[in-house]
Amino acid sequence: MNPYSFVKKEPYKLFINGEYIASEAKETFDIINPVNNKAFATAYKGGLADVTKAIIAARQAFDQGPWSKMSAKDRSKLLLKAGRLLKERIEKFAVLETLECGKLYPSTRYYEAEMSIDAFEFYAGKARCLDGKTVPTATGYLNYVTWNPCGVVGEILPWNGPLMMGCQKICAILAAGNTVVVKPSLWGSLSLLELAQVFQDAGFPPGVINIVTGSGTEVGNALVRSELVDMVSLTGGTVTGRKIISASANLIKDLALELGGKSPNIIFPDVDLDEVVKWARFGFTLNSGQVCVSGTRLIVHKDIYEEFLTRLKTELENLIPGDGFDYASGVNFNTLISREHATSVWEYIALGKHEGARLVTGGTPYTDPELQKGNFVPPTIFADVTCDMAIFTREIFGPVVCVTPFETEEEAISIANASRYGLAGGVFSLNAKRALRVANAINSGQIYVNSYFSQGMIESPGTGWKESGLGVAGIHKYMISKTVFVNLIDNNLPPA
Repeated sequence: MNPYSFVKKEPYKLFINGEYIASEAKETFDIINPVNNKAFATAYKGGLADVTKAIIAARQAFDQGPWSKMSAKDRSKLLLKAGRLLKERIEKFAVLETLECGKLYPSTRYYEAEMSIDAFEFYAGKARCLDGKTVPTATGYLNYVTWNPCGVVGEILPWNGPLMMGCQKICAILAAGNTVVVKPSLWGSLSLLELAQVFQDAGFPPGVINIVTGSGTEVGNALVRSELVDMVSLTGGTVTGRKIISASANLIKDLALELGGKSPNIIFPDVDLDEVVKWARFGFTLNSGQVCVSGTRLIVHKDIYEEFLTRLKTELENLIPGDGFDYASGVNFNTLISREHATSVWEYIALGKHEGARLVTGGTPYTDPELQKGNFVPPTIFADVTCDMAIFTREIFGPVVCVTPFETEEEAISIANASRYGLAGGVFSLNAKRALRVANAINSGQIYVNSYFSQGMIESPGTGWKESGLGVAGIHKYMISKTVFVNLIDNNLPPA
């Protein structure tokens, strides 16, 4: 397979009001392959004029267009049709995502791409069963509650899983009856720009889906500050989340923020070490650590601490870095997204050394000339990390794990909760009562017991606690409730 055969030679265009168009300024940006930092495509960079057109198109499609008048059944059918079209074209999407984001092709093709198709099927069903409720109230009155679309949604997507997360968010938004303006990351745009064609070919009305590339400063801020946008949803860093909260203050705009994490993974001594070490490695090296729920704080009982470190170091030797398309050669460890992001991770590694954490493995650049062309950072273990160290408290978003010993269950919970984040967490123990006690005590929105990562990402989405998020998860974050009281009795007048 030649992956570059799937790439357009002309610049990828924005998608606004049912049409692919060049940006007003005609400015383009390079799409870079993180494996070698070479440009392989270009795309138009949207600006304020472009996102304004997209917002107006989405507003009209919601207020005057056929979308808001369409039945849930008809919206469901359109989503199913789009999902079938995506399935027919899925190879192209998997290849583009692998090229642009530096992922492992098998992971993209056989997990993320399949999950993307599943999002269409799941939310097509969800569109038809968005139940309200009736509430017992005073005699002679009926009280019912309905769930309603927010209206126009601005969806700001991350670069670490644009296709999968984009499909999940967009399908939920549309199933709820909203229209949307999507801002993909400049580091992850191609699959989303290509996805617009799927919606167009499926027959979605103009203006329902709009996709505008561009900077967060210009395009993202316009979505947040526009009075025509009813809500904004972001998946990204906590720093960006704070900026959105501040920028939205004047409008009191509805927000849904899925933010950063520094998730604990607690290992008790009664486990099968061979099995748990594999889970621990998987928990912080999947996508080279560029996963918001990664288990990057390992909290290990002192009785197995040194043996665990030795086995984890050995386990990491099974990781082979390289181009994600070279899986037949054994490559199973991918690059980071960009030079800029890799530099940030290296700075944290230097900081860990400076703070006095014990470097067990990794921490120095690869010497292979081919790897040096890309943004590869070797999996790195820091041991004896204390709660006051910056590498313990800050999200690194790379293949760096911090290991801390504990003696008692209470101490493990205290270390786990010594974070401003509350996104996810894990606990490994064959004592079911203890495992569930600890799971209940960890202050995070998603917990894994004797495994790591979600087995029901769409069906059972997690909610970020503390600085890891704002707003509920799933389809209801794109909806708003209305409660109605109906007087059922004639001449039922208020008191004089």
